[in-house]
Amino acid sequence: MTVLNVPLGDQSYDVLVESGALARCGTILRDALGDASGRRILLVADHAVAETHAEQVAGALEGAGFSVAFATIEALESNKTLDVHQALLEAAARERIDRSGAVVAVGGGIIGDLAGFVAASWLRGIPVLQVPTTLLAMVDASIGGKTGVNLPLPDGALGKNLVGAFWQPVGVVSDPEVLRSLPARERSCGLAECVKHALIADWSLLEALREQAPGILDGDVAACGSLVARSAAIKVNVVGADVREERGAGAGVARAFLNLGHTFAHAIEPLPELGLKHGEAVAIGLVAAGACARALGDWSQVDCDELRSTLEACGLPVSVKGRVEAGQLIKRMGWDKKVRRGNLSIVVPTGRGSVRMHEAPERDLLLEGWRAVGVSGD
Repeated sequence: MTVLNVPLGDQSYDVLVESGALARCGTILRDALGDASGRRILLVADHAVAETHAEQVAGALEGAGFSVAFATIEALESNKTLDVHQALLEAAARERIDRSGAVVAVGGGIIGDLAGFVAASWLRGIPVLQVPTTLLAMVDASIGGKTGVNLPLPDGALGKNLVGAFWQPVGVVSDPEVLRSLPARERSCGLAECVKHALIADWSLLEALREQAPGILDGDVAACGSLVARSAAIKVNVVGADVREERGAGAGVARAFLNLGHTFAHAIEPLPELGLKHGEAVAIGLVAAGACARALGDWSQVDCDELRSTLEACGLPVSVKGRVEAGQLIKRMGWDKKVRRGNLSIVVPTGRGSVRMHEAPERDLLLEGWRAVGVSGD
């Protein structure tokens, strides 16, 4: 068992990593809220785990004395919208979830973001417990309180997470045993965020991932549990130092560093013709960011090659398979949440286990990044 504390004053909470922890969700939430008597819970679950992991969580909550109402959502980026957010709010009203109640999110990052935003919005904010069931959500999405939904952009694609709120959970419960039920592709997607964490703060994790990837992709519980604890600890340290992404580019530890690769990823992830999952888009984005670092003189070709080999060992793509134009993608990058006063910033590696913000990157630099992942055009 690993317990990681996110030190946020009166908003502090624990991230529990433990095999079999789903059975403890009821007591964990009861301890966080003080008691269970009379409290109604809106359990928002990915429909893919509604009859398995979510049922187990519901049973644990009811066993602790809570009353539970179910809402299930198909975990697609196209469902991460204001319309679905409203439907969940209407479910909260229908189920009479009052200020004594809470939301419990059971699923991956899409479910966690949606359910967290519902908790932040309903009655101006009620507690939320995050119960991630994907590797990506365990190591990244469930930690830090970012919630939200996508919004259509003028070009018709979805703008990632443009509407939302910071809303810290009362706890995160990660049970590595549930990862055995994931398809290998989903475990692979989670490894992309682990690679990102390694580039930000722990190069030795990158080396470990190349060695341990086969066991993790096979769903080895011990290997997955160790990885979740190690990678989540990096996310916890960054979030604890910069809870609302407010520190500037010169900060030693800035939450914006967690966007490494994501500015590129968010430009390609919503394009249906590419068929990319979030972790796959992030992997490609990391390669693009690495190429930018090399162009800036912050990275060597050896560093770029090691990144690529690690991603490939994790079963992740390192280039775009499909016809898209770099110029159009650069235009879409202008909708990124890190744009300030009309200027984009990107996160780039500066060494082995460190990154920095590069503000107002020139178009040629962005083209260098896109060309490194097989995207042509000006």
